[in-house]
Amino acid sequence: MSTPVDARWIGDDIGIIDLDFRGVPRVIAAYVLRTGDSIALVECGASRSLPYLDAGLAALGVADLPLTNLLVTHIHLDHAGAAGVLQQRHADLQLWVHQIGAKHMVDPSGLLRSATRIYGDMMDTLWGEIVPCPEDRTHAVADEQVVDLGERTLTAYYTPGHASHHIAWLDSRSGALFTGDVAGVRIPPASLTLPPTPPPDIDIAAWRASIARMQALQPARLLLTHFGPFDDVARHLTSLEAALTEMVVLIDEAQQAGQDRDALISTLRTHVQRLVADDQVPDTERQFALTTPYGMAVDGMQRYLRKRDEGVLA
Repeated sequence: MSTPVDARWIGDDIGIIDLDFRGVPRVIAAYVLRTGDSIALVECGASRSLPYLDAGLAALGVADLPLTNLLVTHIHLDHAGAAGVLQQRHADLQLWVHQIGAKHMVDPSGLLRSATRIYGDMMDTLWGEIVPCPEDRTHAVADEQVVDLGERTLTAYYTPGHASHHIAWLDSRSGALFTGDVAGVRIPPASLTLPPTPPPDIDIAAWRASIARMQALQPARLLLTHFGPFDDVARHLTSLEAALTEMVVLIDEAQQAGQDRDALISTLRTHVQRLVADDQVPDTERQFALTTPYGMAVDGMQRYLRKRDEGVLA
């Protein structure tokens, strides 16, 4: 039986595949770049989503082309969890990942320990198989490093804030910027943009600097992993920065008022529900919550606020 999938070309030989996370559409995207007689991926999702990735490549008519390059924005499992399995399947597949994260792709034991603390016995259900990436095919990428894909190049821009190992990739052909999580979460057709704030690396000052850097690049469009292409670049990034500030104030003030973790989760959920209602696209709250469950979002913000108050962060 074939796997139903939503996959389409969005211009400039860029395709988008909906990885149908947990059976819900418009949560996690993988992007396909056609580069002559081969293809590249930006993001790959987790191994649990590989049937949808495979079906999407077939739907786009490129399943028979060699998969030669995989570029990820960061090493979180919803973005890069399937990388090792894909490299097992494709003997020439090269992985490009920020230099902070590269060692964790080659030896994922630390990554797995960290993720297991968060997801517990849901690890396999959510993500599936996670295997080491071959060291000789895993490339540690520096800021502004250019990856030559033949008919186009992708340039890495270090954009921390969501994660210390986060990069955004700027495509030379289309001018599009693959933003991972640093440009936030926006579920079409909504205009609402929210920052995903899981532990352990949230750094608000760094995130604001990354937003400014993306604005300075003046990309033609933003290609979000969560979820899809958006052409209103300036409005989107301005909205994200405002939402980021609003979330910091919300959790900080609620915490100072004595709310415990459960109460903070309820406060954040109510806040997002109100924003979704104001946006008048009511079905999108489920997707927002799947990208960063409320408990994880609160944990990430609490960790950030604690580090800020201890003077560890600016």
